[in-house]
Amino acid sequence: MNTSNIKSLGVAVVLASALGGLAGCELYFGDHSSSGDSWAYCGSDGYYQCDGNDVCTKTSSTCPSDPTGYTCGSNTDCAAGCYCSGGTCTEGGFCGSDGDCGTGFTCDPTRSSCEPVPGCGSDADCGSGSVCTNGTCTTSCTCTTDQQAIDQGFGWCDTSRDTCETGTDPAGDCNDAVTCNEKPPVCMEHQVPLVLNGCYTGDCRDITACEGAPACGERQFSDDCAADSQCEVVSVGHDCTKPDGTSCTAGDTDCTCASFTFSACDDKTSTNVIPATGTNGQSHLVSATH
Repeated sequence: MNTSNIKSLGVAVVLASALGGLAGCELYFGDHSSSGDSWAYCGSDGYYQCDGNDVCTKTSSTCPSDPTGYTCGSNTDCAAGCYCSGGTCTEGGFCGSDGDCGTGFTCDPTRSSCEPVPGCGSDADCGSGSVCTNGTCTTSCTCTTDQQAIDQGFGWCDTSRDTCETGTDPAGDCNDAVTCNEKPPVCMEHQVPLVLNGCYTGDCRDITACEGAPACGERQFSDDCAADSQCEVVSVGHDCTKPDGTSCTAGDTDCTCASFTFSACDDKTSTNVIPATGTNGQSHLVSATH
């Protein structure tokens, strides 16, 4: 074997073997990129040690049982072109994209290395933009909201992984109709409760992340209600009096109230809003709450 320019020869061998069924294993150990640094090469005919100028000398007809960099805990412990398999750096091949790798392999562009497509038991085992299909991570799409996922032909967005998913969000939907007789969960401001199969799930979602504008009745804060032009803020007046100084009761008009608190958010077409003039000059539902 020609001991000059071993590095370049090894790259060709690695690529050829990766594309030809991954037969054999040619490994590099140590830092190959910095001039002046030594590195080691485990070839099919023995073990080579190389100086910073890539001049290599065969030192043994067999490779050491544990040359520097040969054992590994993860792919990043191995040299470019190799991946970690069973604690040992194994040849995979060099690549710039998935198309450079053999069947069942994917390209890690950060290491320019072909690696086996990871197996999976659930979507959580896959990276962002991928889902688990029949035990294999397959490409989906990335998203930050359900609407972005829907726009790309999927059902919802798993925001914990920024990944498009098919089907229905198991956490629920902002816009599903409520058919169960139960109270909604208390949400934070700018959020609405989620519904699945007609019942509240107990979870909430940011209004801006919903598939569309939530129903007015699901908005639990005055400013969130007022932000939608289709919704009407319903308030309760406190210490309300008529012009003659007597207390107002529900349904009275021309009342003046000392203060108001948010009661509900209704559609503007709703007929259960009874207007009365408050101290702020707006229409409110007046209740004799003192």
